[in-house]
This record gives sequence, structure tokens and C-alpha cells, in this order.
Amino acid sequence: MRAVKSISTLVAAAAATLALTAAVACSDSAKRTATTGGASASRLQLDDTPPYHGIDISSHQAMIDWKSVAGDNNINFVYIKATEGATYSSPHYGYNVEMARRRGILVGSYHYFTTTASVRSQYENFIHLAAASTQDLIPMIDIEDAGDWTRRQLCDSLTTFASMLERHYGRRPMIYSMMTFYNAYLAPHFNSYPLYIGRYSTQPPAIDWNGRYTIWQYSQNGVVPGIDRYVDLCLFAPGRSLRDITL
Repeated sequence: MRAVKSISTLVAAAAATLALTAAVACSDSAKRTATTGGASASRLQLDDTPPYHGIDISSHQAMIDWKSVAGDNNINFVYIKATEGATYSSPHYGYNVEMARRRGILVGSYHYFTTTASVRSQYENFIHLAAASTQDLIPMIDIEDAGDWTRRQLCDSLTTFASMLERHYGRRPMIYSMMTFYNAYLAPHFNSYPLYIGRYSTQPPAIDWNGRYTIWQYSQNGVVPGIDRYVDLCLFAPGRSLRDITL
């Protein structure tokens, strides 16, 4: 999620994603409703599965034409990077939140959690930018690197951070991680949380200790009208929907 490759270096991947998108249609009536993953998310079925239910972005995507994005009937939600660590804030965050919501797209925000800053400083950084009044979806914590911390240190600090966000926004945050990292460092401690799991495959995430994901980030090479760089594409798990992530 943190890094997005340039379009000029990934033409072949773009063509494959465009073929996937062209293979499936999603009706206007399904747009931004309580979309469910259904049985289709058990693996990618190109004949009857919308190629995505939502996307996530950061400033790597630069300026976005949200009118064009809103014309894509597959997109029910977007998660937008707000902050990282104790001091970084995305320069495009305010614009993206305002314009996405103006176009009727449900918005959630995420913080990239680091092991080089205190939990309190990261919490203050995030809530200062991601005002609760501008959020449609539960907040999300992006955790991808343990640094020099032990598994216990990482879980303890992340639990504290998640609890602080829950008190502030009124609902448990979602945890984002790649599948291998999540299973190595976070399962089963966070299995009861909503999970947004990256696995770039036709097979959905397999969470250790009988965990269940809520959202599957299955591609980082998506092509969406109005966004000039590749974007992450996501599907709800079977039986999961916007109801599970709405504030």
C-alpha cells in the first residue's frame, strides 16, 4: 500500500487489469449501496464478479479527477492515507476527502503506523487531520514493518493505538497488512478486528488461527478513470459489506 509504481514501468500489468475490468459490468443500481462480497470473493471469478468494490490511495496517486472516479460504478468506497508516524501528513488528503465525498463516494482514512515514533504522537497526528465529522468509514491502521520491535512490543503498541482510535471515533479501527506480515506478527491477537488484508493473487487471504478478513486487497496495479497512476483494488469478503465498516 505504501509505494505505487509508475505507469510507464508497468504497461503489461495495466493491460491485464484493463482486461479484467472490461470482462465484468456492474449496474448503476449497485453503486455505493450496501455491497456484499458474496460467494464470489472466495476466489476471483472473471465471469460474474465485479473487479473491485473499493480502492485505497495516497499522495503517490497525486491529483485525482474525482468526477471521473465517481463514474466508475464498481467503486463503493475509498480509503485515503492521512498520516504516517508522528509528523507526516499527506499534502493531497484534504482535497481528496472533500472531492470524493462531494461525488458521493464513502470515505475512510488510514494512518501508516511506524515503530520509530510514540503511540501518543502518532495518535495526535492522525486525529488532528482526520476529523471525525469528515469520515464515513471506520479508521484504518496500516502496519507493514516491525522495525526493531519484538512481536510482543508491536502487538502491545498497536493495541494501545487501536484502543485510542476506538475511543475517539466510536468504533474499532480496521487493521491493514499484507497477509504474510499479519500472520507472522499480528495473528491471532487482532483476529477479532476488521481486517483489510493484501494478497496479490487469485486466491483470497488465509488468516492463521481461523481469522477472517473483511476486505481483500488483491491488486496494486488497478487502472481507474481519473487516476493517472496504478491504484490498489479491493473486494469484500463473502458476507461482508459496507455495513461492516461504516461509522
